[in-house]
Amino acid sequence: MTPIYETIDLIPNEVLIHVIQNSKEYSWNFLAMKIILTRLNLKITLHSGKKTVIPECCDELKNLLKKSANVPNAQADLKQILSLTDNHII
Repeated sequence: MTPIYETIDLIPNEVLIHVIQNSKEYSWNFLAMKIILTRLNLKITLHSGKKTVIPECCDELKNLLKKSANVPNAQADLKQILSLTDNHII
């Protein structure tokens, strides 16, 4: 079994960007997740011409997922993100 931190690192940026830009299509359990997704979506919108904004946003989201790996609501949200990766919805 892969440790949770390695699993989070393996989530493709394309999946994370989809989650950020379409966050209202999903139900989030962890309040911090709702807040960061809203903030990151705004950041991407405001800095759309800047090439480094996408990797920065993905890194921020991965860091939140890692820091909150032991929080049950965050675990549920992580499972939802991983299901998008597993099902190749993106």
